[in-house]
Amino acid sequence: MAGAGLDWRQILASLTTHPARRFGQAARKGRIAPGMEADFAGLNTDPARNAAAFADVKYTIRAGKVIYQAQGQPGR
Repeated sequence: MAGAGLDWRQILASLTTHPARRFGQAARKGRIAPGMEADFAGLNTDPARNAAAFADVKYTIRAGKVIYQAQGQPGR
């Protein structure tokens, strides 16, 4: 996506708010805010510095449970 000219904010929106809107779930998904269903991916590095960071996932939380944790990462 960065190779196609998107900046990190546009890439983030394409992974979060845009799909939530497209599938009619923007009122409860796609953002981290009070009252939202906050599925979350923690990254190892800052995507504002390098968009490749979106592929460097440290852990993923869904419905309040860790469903993925990269090998070698400390437990939560």
